[in-house]
Amino acid sequence: MAKVTFDQVNPGDSLPPLRRYVTQDIIDQNAVASLDYNPVHINAEWCRAARALFLNYFTDSPVGHGMMTMSFMASAVTDWAYPKGRITLMECKFIRPVYPGDTITCGGIVTEKHPLGKGRDFVVLELFADNQKGVRVAAGTARVLLP
Repeated sequence: MAKVTFDQVNPGDSLPPLRRYVTQDIIDQNAVASLDYNPVHINAEWCRAARALFLNYFTDSPVGHGMMTMSFMASAVTDWAYPKGRITLMECKFIRPVYPGDTITCGGIVTEKHPLGKGRDFVVLELFADNQKGVRVAAGTARVLLP
């Protein structure tokens, strides 16, 4: 992969898309990594019972952790900025749930370029994560230092 530099990047440039297929096993691995064993993520029986209590707020299926989706978005950034760029700030909003069986496509667009010099040059990215139906499940921004 070619090294991305600050001079090569311009507002409007798009990051290459990154796709992740979500399985219950991946959600379970995220539960272990985050120590977040909330039954909404790992227990289908609980989700079915909760739906009866909370109407349509919950589904019959567990949902992925928001931080799992954010990690997919961060991977889209780091894959693009590799090997010298680094994320210094990232903020995300989780808009819709991610279910086992979803394919999540993440990407971003360069929206700002800040030439501060002395290794402090950075860009601002608008980030997104969409499911296979084209429905936005998360959105955010990232600040990335580039050489």
